[in-house]
Amino acid sequence: MTGPLDGIVVLDFTERVQGPYATQMLGDLGADVIKVERHEALTPDGRSDERYATEGSERPSSLYRATFLANNRNKRSITLDLKSDRGHEVAAALVAKADVVYENFRPGAMARLGLDYDDCVRIKPDVIYLSASGYGDEGPYVTKPGQDVLVQALSGMGVMNESADGRPTPVGMSITDVLGGLNGAAAVLAAIVHRERTGEGQRVSVDLLGSALAAMSEHIVHFANNHPGEPVRGTRMHGHGYIPPPYGFYATSDGHIALSSGRQISEICALIGLPDLTEDTRFDSFEKRNENRAEMESLLEARLSTQTTAHWLAVLEPADIFVARVNSLGEALADPQVVSTQRLQTVDGPDGPLTLVASPLRFSHSVPPPPKAPPEHGGDTAAILAELGLPSDHLTAHSPEGALT
Repeated sequence: MTGPLDGIVVLDFTERVQGPYATQMLGDLGADVIKVERHEALTPDGRSDERYATEGSERPSSLYRATFLANNRNKRSITLDLKSDRGHEVAAALVAKADVVYENFRPGAMARLGLDYDDCVRIKPDVIYLSASGYGDEGPYVTKPGQDVLVQALSGMGVMNESADGRPTPVGMSITDVLGGLNGAAAVLAAIVHRERTGEGQRVSVDLLGSALAAMSEHIVHFANNHPGEPVRGTRMHGHGYIPPPYGFYATSDGHIALSSGRQISEICALIGLPDLTEDTRFDSFEKRNENRAEMESLLEARLSTQTTAHWLAVLEPADIFVARVNSLGEALADPQVVSTQRLQTVDGPDGPLTLVASPLRFSHSVPPPPKAPPEHGGDTAAILAELGLPSDHLTAHSPEGALT
């Protein structure tokens, strides 16, 4: 088991989510991802004691720790002081070995370290160099901090996801980071194919704002070309500002179910015991259902709330209705589809079993090897130096394998 990217070396200068998510995907596909880290990170997620519990201590409850573990499997870690001559010497040797350099610092940071695209091309002419940022390489926001919630705000995503009373509402996860990571990984794969065909490396860039806007293209194209006005949720159960009901989460007597097809209204009504709403003059067209969204959804929910979720699933699923249980996070992880397809995987970590989310990519050939736990801070420094043919005489006792100064 080698994976489709076996033999590809990725040099990973990334932190937080957008960059690490992308390089983790490349590691999942079999690339050798070498994560270059500071000796002592400035944020809690980079410290070795935030990564794994120390011997004899209780496992800490830390979102920062979980963020690192969730986005850095299948990688190796080397710690370098990139501002020192020795650290820069090792970084240059790593660039010479790498196929891909991936960084997600603010524009200009890698240039100050002597490791921007022009610097790396002088070392490795066919290198693929990806820069991930908040807002891109140019424009008035280049120097501003780029972060998920800020980009949700600027892109219009928060308003698109507004509550029923019109309050802008952020998505409850780092959604633009994940989108940026997906786009970055796809860009690297395309650049690898281009290099295979032409021998040319190149610089590629991806950013949170562009990724958010691209993900919202359905809304944006409709807004820009059809002039419908801003999307409005209108009711607390509704799922899309431009799609009429049924399209959202509806209360049952003990939970919620999702319905998502306006083509099945007559069938849904017959199955749940409502008059056919398509024959009601308030709801007999797409436009009218959209205009009278609150009235239609109140009728649906009033009926659905008389029985349990299990009851309605038993009624609707055999008729191939677009319906699903609304799971909590715990229920989602125990869902039969999640369990049977092994969407969670347990790996051996330094302080015991560690549960991770499996890669969503499945292959009939070039199957990647089983996942490895995220690396300990600097845990592969000595081994990587040996592979480069460099001495390890400057190692310190900072981490289990030492840190290079």
